[in-house]
Amino acid sequence: MALFGAFSAGKSSFASALLGEAVLPVSPHPTTAAIIRVMAPSGGQRHHTAAVKFKSAEAIREDLAYSFQALGLGEWKETAWLEVVRRLKPEDVPAAGRAHYSFLKAAEAGWAGSAERLGQVEIVEAEQFRSYAANEAKACFVAEIDLYYSCPLTEQGIVLVDTPGADSIHARHTGVTFQYMKDSDAIIFVTYYNHAFSRADKQLLSQLGRMKGSFALDKMFFVVNAADLAASEEELTAVVAHVRDGLRTAGIQEPNVFAVSSMRAMAAGRENAADDPGFSLFRQRFSAFLEHDLGNLAVSSAAEMMKQMRERLFKWTEAAGQNAENAEQQLAILRGRRDVFERAVTEFVQVDIGREWSQENAELLFHVVQRVRLQALELFAEFFHPSLLQEHNGPLKRNFTVAMRGWLDQISGELERELLATTLRLERKAEALLRREAETWCRRHEAALEMPLSYSNAESSWNTPEIPEGLLDGGTLTPETYWPFFKNPKAFFEGGGRLQLRAKLEEPLLAKLKEIIESMETFFREHYEREIALRKEQTAETFRGLWAEWEQSIQGSKASPEELAHWKSILNQIGRDVEEMEAFYE
Repeated sequence: MALFGAFSAGKSSFASALLGEAVLPVSPHPTTAAIIRVMAPSGGQRHHTAAVKFKSAEAIREDLAYSFQALGLGEWKETAWLEVVRRLKPEDVPAAGRAHYSFLKAAEAGWAGSAERLGQVEIVEAEQFRSYAANEAKACFVAEIDLYYSCPLTEQGIVLVDTPGADSIHARHTGVTFQYMKDSDAIIFVTYYNHAFSRADKQLLSQLGRMKGSFALDKMFFVVNAADLAASEEELTAVVAHVRDGLRTAGIQEPNVFAVSSMRAMAAGRENAADDPGFSLFRQRFSAFLEHDLGNLAVSSAAEMMKQMRERLFKWTEAAGQNAENAEQQLAILRGRRDVFERAVTEFVQVDIGREWSQENAELLFHVVQRVRLQALELFAEFFHPSLLQEHNGPLKRNFTVAMRGWLDQISGELERELLATTLRLERKAEALLRREAETWCRRHEAALEMPLSYSNAESSWNTPEIPEGLLDGGTLTPETYWPFFKNPKAFFEGGGRLQLRAKLEEPLLAKLKEIIESMETFFREHYEREIALRKEQTAETFRGLWAEWEQSIQGSKASPEELAHWKSILNQIGRDVEEMEAFYE
């Protein structure tokens, strides 16, 4: 279960209510919160201990350099950065850079105690875990934490993953967030009762909206926490309706929304009081999802494999029931067709689905350029805003630089999220093409080879290509190039300067986006050519396994009546098992 949401959305209190105890601490400044995985103890680990994995030296340097750049502090230097941060004052930092200011100050405060731990893993007790999770001067050096905690939820084998807030500086690591969205069995997005969706929330929800159609089932749950703040049932209904509207705007149709009070749910557990009705409903629906939706997905996959196994066993028992003379003749015929079979397998491996797949790749990426261009223009006014670029807010050139870098970072993040969502669509396309070719191959050769052939799509996950961070860094889109368009605040906001700057940026931005997408089209094609070739080879090996199995079944035709009766009883048992499994879940 992967938990998503912004800082102060109530993720920690919701997770604690699920776990039955206030396990996860709330950080007062969670701009650098690490990923926390809560799981049952295993491998000799003790209950309520944690494995703390520290960032590598390279990772912390990248984080520091990123914040230096975002605040316009110049190039990060290992020998001088501590002094630069010590001299930094809150009044020197515009509102848009507060998260970076908090991170740098935390890193400076904790450097002496944590620098030597970089790249290491430490096993700590509960109190130390809370410190690493909530104390900013320690948390900013932590990459991830595995908390070993035994409770009814984790003992079912469920792993609860608390991801960094959508507004943390780690949110720029879009690939990590995407992988948890892609690989998790359930996604829970938590928002607070009286909080509007922030920009970071909307970006994360848009990513969920892009990905939803690629999942085998609807695994998303949306939680409105602190429902006890509602003054009336009517007010609560209105807030939930507002959240639903926001989710639909993000592209999530028919969302599963639950209004809960984690505080009341926790109190019910401690004081044996009445449970929160919203939390009870969530537990009920979530349990049904685990048992029925996820269970049915697993059972349907298992039933399909068992049907294929039953068909192969049926053919085997038929062959095994023949007399030895016919078996020798049949075996000779089969072996005489081995070269034909191998040529057919080679033809399958060489089948070309590249043209259709590449067409899909080009079309999807064309639309990515158009969407990101429009989003960039919509975000422009949000970053180049009168509240930031005024004389009383500090040096105008510095604030212009912060605004420009913030705008480019947002566009870059949006582009990365679009590209990652595109990989899912490309994988589904490749799966469909491979299935079509494999099933066509089986139908074409089953009769000619007089042997059972079937295709089973092994649910192996595709390797997601690594999308580089900061795709729009460098190049011609630098603050220094466009600073001359800012004469003064009055001319910029009232005299048309902002519109002139936007118009001047649009053409080079579009050119840069097209350049990036052109290189990503080649990158995706080369990556998925390797992935598709690997899956074709795996399928070819499956076909060779079917050949070997069929050959053995003919060789085993001298089976005794007792052995044959034994296998026929197993054949019947598999049939009954499939019927029972399907009937139970229907």
